[in-house]
Amino acid sequence: MGEKKGTKRNIVAIAIGVIVIVIVAGVALYFIFNTVGIGKPKDVLVVGFVTTARSATTPETITFTSLRNGETYVASATGGTYAITLPNGDSYSVTITWESHGVTGGTANAGTLNLDTTQSSITENWVG
Repeated sequence: MGEKKGTKRNIVAIAIGVIVIVIVAGVALYFIFNTVGIGKPKDVLVVGFVTTARSATTPETITFTSLRNGETYVASATGGTYAITLPNGDSYSVTITWESHGVTGGTANAGTLNLDTTQSSITENWVG
């Protein structure tokens, strides 16, 4: 009888050990995939709404300028919405060009986008 009890304890100990190893390995893989960038898309579709803070103006374009290399990406702000594909893993300065009565009126700084995601598309709304 004592030998069966010892065998059951060994089986339970082994099962617990396997579960712990699986959990530790899963956490380690999650960390590696998300920190190192493995499993992150190369490019991300960024969509959203664009509005202006000035009265009687409408957004014309939205520009994302890479803070790493200065490359610019421009999207039309048609009907107050935009869609653009940007390289993942970079930060961007965001500016909005606005118009008033059909004439380009100026640009406004809308902030910074820090793009580092595991998602293939995200929604970001901007006011300029």
